[in-house]
Amino acid sequence: MTTKQISRLVVLAAVVISLVTLLVKLIQGVAGFAGSLFNLILGIVIVIALVIIVIWMFWYANKMRKK
Repeated sequence: MTTKQISRLVVLAAVVISLVTLLVKLIQGVAGFAGSLFNLILGIVIVIALVIIVIWMFWYANKMRKK
């Protein structure tokens, strides 16, 4: 192998390693974003459920006081 072929092989290997690393980082970023989005949706659902429970408690207390 000549020096030119070896240098091409080294550059090609560097490009392939860089692309694989970029792909892994992109997948990690998407997974992190999906996890954060899930946590956000779960938090919103919990807050809405708590608001509904509080409204129901006041409604029930008001109903029981009138009797």
